[in-house]
Amino acid sequence: MLILGETGTGKELVARALHFDGPRAERPFIAVNCAALPEQLVESELFGHERGAFTGATEKKVGLFQAAEGGTLFLDEIGELPLAQQGKLLKAIEDRVVRPVGSVRDRPVNIRFVAATNAAIEERSRQGEFRSDLLYRLNTITAEVPPLRQRGDDILAIAQTFVTEFERRYGRSRLEFTSAARHALLQHPWPGNIRELRNVVEQASLMCARDQIDVADLNLRDVPSLAPSVGAATEARESKLADTERAMIIGALRQTNGNVTLAARALGISRDTLRYRMEKNRLRREHYS
Repeated sequence: MLILGETGTGKELVARALHFDGPRAERPFIAVNCAALPEQLVESELFGHERGAFTGATEKKVGLFQAAEGGTLFLDEIGELPLAQQGKLLKAIEDRVVRPVGSVRDRPVNIRFVAATNAAIEERSRQGEFRSDLLYRLNTITAEVPPLRQRGDDILAIAQTFVTEFERRYGRSRLEFTSAARHALLQHPWPGNIRELRNVVEQASLMCARDQIDVADLNLRDVPSLAPSVGAATEARESKLADTERAMIIGALRQTNGNVTLAARALGISRDTLRYRMEKNRLRREHYS
């Protein structure tokens, strides 16, 4: 199964719901962020290794595939997996066996595979950056998690759920949002999606002086611009500003070979904000490759 959606939309929560509401609920749920795996250690982390398989392998290690035996292996950010390792992953998924690094024997595994990505995975496949056969194997069933800004009044329901959680955690009396705060929650673009909303509500629950959370308590920040403000600009100036922002994003992505994390760092903004700006500018890989 493949789960698609922007960063922070709750893709792992969907995967956990599938696992814990299903017949494998009593077995392990193992989540791994493929983007965080060092390229040279991907195979060892996923499939394990034998003692002495490589320099530094002083102990035998069980891989994540075997650790998830009988349960679910959630492969987050699958689009960031190095191309060289995608073929080995495909073989493991199709054959239901793994071979630890340094071993000569295949070991069967019985696990459910769920993958997720915030990348334009089909486009990356067309560009040769993601194996099409692996994509076909993963997207037998595809679920798309919409960004928070497209979920209407769900924003208020989710925010209230977080308030209830933080009331218990921090010993606050019953908190409620003012009408102005509710309006602000609905108007905010939420580039960080549910993760951003959770952080905003937690801070407001801690800092509000009364039993009501007002707009000031939310401390919502405007999505930062990548170019200096031009004040009350004319339509022509606004268009020029948008062009400047787009050019800065493309330049940063080209300098980092399309690495969104590094590009965001170079621009001085968060990765979530850069993803939001890329979507707003309809940027695709061919624009900066």
